[in-house]
Amino acid sequence: MAPLWGGVAIEDVLFPGIDVQVAAVHAAADGVAVEATACGRPPDCPSCGCPGRRVHSRYRRRLAERPVAGRPLVISLLVRRFFCERAECRRRTFVEQVPDLSERHRRHSVGLRQWMRSIATFLGGRPGQRLCQTLQFPTGRTHLLGLLTAPPVPARAPRVLGVDEFAFRKRWRYGTVLVDVEAARVVDVLPDRDAATFAAWLQEHPGAEIICRDRATAYSTAIRTAAPDAQEVADRWHLLHNLSPAVEKTCHQHRVCLRKQADAERQSAPRRIINPLPPPTLPPTKMAARTVDRYSDIHRLLREGYSCRRTSERGGL
Repeated sequence: MAPLWGGVAIEDVLFPGIDVQVAAVHAAADGVAVEATACGRPPDCPSCGCPGRRVHSRYRRRLAERPVAGRPLVISLLVRRFFCERAECRRRTFVEQVPDLSERHRRHSVGLRQWMRSIATFLGGRPGQRLCQTLQFPTGRTHLLGLLTAPPVPARAPRVLGVDEFAFRKRWRYGTVLVDVEAARVVDVLPDRDAATFAAWLQEHPGAEIICRDRATAYSTAIRTAAPDAQEVADRWHLLHNLSPAVEKTCHQHRVCLRKQADAERQSAPRRIINPLPPPTLPPTKMAARTVDRYSDIHRLLREGYSCRRTSERGGL
């Protein structure tokens, strides 16, 4: 192990807790290259579990690792290939993998893949690609999206199932999202918004007692076909969305009557309210009290002759 300063080894800095030995470090303006050798115990055969004893050969793998000091880091890792000594095993040789560093058929380290998977989860394809380029480990949007794995779909539908459509590409291709309303999480995503697809899903995943849907007739047809005992309800957004055009349509149909009533009220004398109820009083909140105090301070400073600029400076506004 190559020591650094104060007895600290470079392996503990770059690869903490990983069984590798650093042979050389090459730092340049465009990146850092590390030559390392795997030094863990011989692995077992991934097919039969037979422990590896005889070394077949050695070769170098090139792994991209998380950047160091804002520069890309590439690892040239020397690994061993072992014989499998079990005669009935179809795998004749196998290569060792360094735990927490390398994986089979991967050109990125385990830590870098975890970074990219997190970025893809929170940002998606193109925004995640731009962030990776800024962080000095450029990759493509398709590779980022390929790191995402679909969550397992439960065998039974949730008790309260929400269904709505969304656009893969607006006016061209639509899908269906299924949500557990009580747990507020997505259950599954269907590739289209056809009644047959949704009905097949309901038949494969029984158990929905209440289905909250939009105004699409395809979903209603699927529910009557595959889950006739489920109660259909409309969500709050669609209720308000339906209420708004209904009120507008009603006012438009009765605009003559409404105009006559408005003219009559303007011409009549204002009505006097006898013994009006006292206005409701709400307990003051911290924000309301702070606003009143700030208003009083501003007008006090203006009465004392301060300009608007000095008043804003003293009030921190």
